[in-house]
Amino acid sequence: MSLRDVLERLAIHLPDDMVEALHVHSKEQEGRNVQLRLMNEQELAEGIKWMAQIEVFKLIVPLWTDDHSNYVGIYVEGPLAYKLCYISHEETDVSPIYRSAASLIAELEQHPELDWEQLRKDYPSGEDISVEQLAEDIRCMNELRTALEMDSPEDDDVRCQLLYSLMAITPICEVDSLLLYVDDEDMYVQERACVLLGQHGYEPATELLKEVVKHGSPNGKLAARKALSMIRSKQMDKH
Repeated sequence: MSLRDVLERLAIHLPDDMVEALHVHSKEQEGRNVQLRLMNEQELAEGIKWMAQIEVFKLIVPLWTDDHSNYVGIYVEGPLAYKLCYISHEETDVSPIYRSAASLIAELEQHPELDWEQLRKDYPSGEDISVEQLAEDIRCMNELRTALEMDSPEDDDVRCQLLYSLMAITPICEVDSLLLYVDDEDMYVQERACVLLGQHGYEPATELLKEVVKHGSPNGKLAARKALSMIRSKQMDKH
């Protein structure tokens, strides 16, 4: 049974060009020792069944696995449709990591021996994205903001994951918008905002991060210290 048949049988709709790319990728993987492999029909069916029962996974279909209970899934609906996320058995974080299946496939086929941590990711993005990619990221940001404002998720986990996604997809030119979440009441949101500000080397956040070190949540304090260290390191690299 072809991958296209499997997806149709499971009522999963993906664009034709994406299905074709996945089909070719599946053939490329046959008989090769890879760190991430496309799942078979039974695995897909089981994955879709258990993920549909969990609110934060409802829009995601798992496609790849590392055979250690970790997966790479694709959003099939919503603002992040057709972007990819990593589903870890240790910690829930479904923020987008790759812009598309094609982006991950290219990376996997170039570096089949690398595990997930070693692969080059699309998000958080750098300054080298195209005008089209920037426009797409800003569109996604606006739709995620609307979802947060209009729906006001009562489930803390849902809110946290939406904010993780919003922050991950935020391009460098909009990085100042992350300052809003540095003193968020959710310590995990605060932690992620601090981490991303550090990764972006955002110097204007320095004083605010120092306040988090003094008065933030336990998670936030540690993340703010690391962020300040990253910002200092990037400052030194410039000189």
